[in-house]
Amino acid sequence: MRIAKYIFLLILLLVGTLSVFIATKNGNYFIEKSKVINVPRATVYSYVSDSKNWDTFNPWKEEKNTIKTLESFQNDSIVQLLTINEVESELHLTFKDTLKGTKVSWSTKGQMGFKDKFYALINKGVKNTFGDMFDKGLSTINTILTAEVNTFDVKVDGFVERDTTFYVQRPVSCKVDELPNKIKTILPKLNELLKSTNTVINGAPFIIYHSKDTLNNTITFSIAVPTRVKIHTSSQSDVITGQTDPYQAVKATLIGNYNHKKEALSKIFKFMEENKLEQSDKHKEIEVISKNITTDKSASKWVTEIYVPVRPKKIPMKTSPIKKDSLNTTIDAQFK
Repeated sequence: MRIAKYIFLLILLLVGTLSVFIATKNGNYFIEKSKVINVPRATVYSYVSDSKNWDTFNPWKEEKNTIKTLESFQNDSIVQLLTINEVESELHLTFKDTLKGTKVSWSTKGQMGFKDKFYALINKGVKNTFGDMFDKGLSTINTILTAEVNTFDVKVDGFVERDTTFYVQRPVSCKVDELPNKIKTILPKLNELLKSTNTVINGAPFIIYHSKDTLNNTITFSIAVPTRVKIHTSSQSDVITGQTDPYQAVKATLIGNYNHKKEALSKIFKFMEENKLEQSDKHKEIEVISKNITTDKSASKWVTEIYVPVRPKKIPMKTSPIKKDSLNTTIDAQFK
């Protein structure tokens, strides 16, 4: 009986000592996991920041949770509030350019309670829980975006002729990899403007390229929507009208992310070289975006028709050879 009493007192002493140790242990924590994704930063940010995509990579989707975006900074960072079983945690996502793509970091910090401190001692605490979830979510994002970006197909449709086109356009300047996000922002506004004025849209939207700054990796272009007739806008509006006259071009169709445009252009210029066609400086290169970021979330399903203007193709005159005997007979007949 006395031995059992000593054992009980010893256990009580150990529990008390352990409780004091846990209670006085520093409860501050910072947990961060990172992954380099071989995709442009604007593409990664655009995908992750869209709440419609969260179900595809949310590592807590099997638990009862809510995730709310508190603030976001374009192509830089996102702050979120995660709530699981009424427990709130603030999450931070950051996006940085690297030589191999985009470094995405997911982190959280806070103060552990007694229960979390105890679990931390047996390696099952907050650090492991969040760390594992961050790893899982980042790996899923990497798998999805790598497959989306690298899946594409290019078909050269050949020499074509384009008719007169009336359109409204919104000029834009931005980094090359920000193009999809600009389309996503501006195109719905153009469509809404035409709808509010009862203007009939006459085909798929397109992009008109004006200039490119290779040194700074920026482009100046217009996002345009074709209209059935020419319309007029006020001089104060940032939306202006335009018109293209008929011209000849070489066309290629790209199915997939816009990042593969260089492969499409390479095939176009090869076709031009083989067919002795020269690029024209009287018209601008355009891209008809029949399926784009506003119609399909999946980049691998985007459809872009690329038109590079060329100088008018010379069509040789067909003439029938005149037989010498026939020519002599005709001349002789005139003098009889």
